[in-house]
Amino acid sequence: MSSKLPRAPAFPFAREAPFDPPALYRPIREREPIFPVTLWNGRRAWLLTRHADIRRVMRDPRFSSEFAHPDFPAVTAARAAVDKQERAFIAMENPAHDHFRQMFQAEFSIRRMQTLVPRIDAIAGRLIDEMIAAGPPCDLVEMLAQKFPALVMCELFGSPFEDHRFIMQCAAARHGLAQSQTQAVESAQALVDYCAKLIAAKEITPGDDMLSRLVEQYVTPGTLERADLANIGAMLLRAGHDTTANMIALGTLLLLEHPTELLKLRADGSLLNNAVEEMLRFLSIVQFVPRRVALEDVELDGVGIAAGDGVFGLTPAANRDEAVFANPDEFDITRVPNDHLAFGFGLHHCLGHVLARFELRSVFGVLFQRIPSLRCAVSLAEITFKADSQIYGVYRLPVTWDKP
Repeated sequence: MSSKLPRAPAFPFAREAPFDPPALYRPIREREPIFPVTLWNGRRAWLLTRHADIRRVMRDPRFSSEFAHPDFPAVTAARAAVDKQERAFIAMENPAHDHFRQMFQAEFSIRRMQTLVPRIDAIAGRLIDEMIAAGPPCDLVEMLAQKFPALVMCELFGSPFEDHRFIMQCAAARHGLAQSQTQAVESAQALVDYCAKLIAAKEITPGDDMLSRLVEQYVTPGTLERADLANIGAMLLRAGHDTTANMIALGTLLLLEHPTELLKLRADGSLLNNAVEEMLRFLSIVQFVPRRVALEDVELDGVGIAAGDGVFGLTPAANRDEAVFANPDEFDITRVPNDHLAFGFGLHHCLGHVLARFELRSVFGVLFQRIPSLRCAVSLAEITFKADSQIYGVYRLPVTWDKP
């Protein structure tokens, strides 16, 4: 790579290695950590590549997270179009953000999530049993990575499992980088419409699930509009299905490609929590977040950011920051501490981070113990990675193992 950094190059950048962020992130972080780029529409935006800068900007009221702001940055025209119709609290600033988010806090509390752990563990065990019974080879994405979060969300949210393929398709279109504006907007709206119908069904026949409780606690008394719940529900379904599915598949592949770390995990189950946190840091699958737009002219470390400029806090770059992580490009499941930003920071810290952690611990706590000879059925070069999505992962993961 040239020693000279390009001037305001087109963003986003391509990845050169399957488990690493674009190689350009490192020299940018080292030499020009607040870096100008050019977006699809010719607008200037800025990349934040250092851990400390992202934390600082996320707390700075001069930068807004309102998707509806006319200058809010997006990596494609389709993503910009979808942003404009987003009505969930992820797209809001306070006080609206907290007004809606607090209604959902109890459903994602540690106490509530802990009550789900036995069911989460049982779902993981059953799906791995089904993999073993079906016999090798199989596609781990189809057999485990997609089914597992769908079944968990069925238990938690109240969405029928048979709808999970539709939900995944809508999420993929919402997060994709190759769709047209029409395709992206229609897919995003289809999931909102689906949630609206599910809400109507829960009003007639409630169950023991999140959506039924929210209808009873907030919709029926008139505190929460059905349309608002439908939009927030669509956001929760997207995140609950797509991000966890991609972490399971990509995390499995990462461990298979790092056999020394996998041996450590299999030999010492107490490393499971560390291993999950290190996978979250190392992979950083949500590629272009957090995003903000400057509300006024701001100077950061001598760099002038004009009002209306977009800002991308690049979590994948910050999670490889040498100032925070020793040997950051090494995958090390014994890494402690691990102050990664995989779930964001500040106001929009991921609501479902406790659930996601429990799910990942459940799957990886069982998978390699039950199938110790698990390995890829194809070479790494034959695996297709999701370079065309905001949520990085793999499309298929053919695996095999030794039959007993």
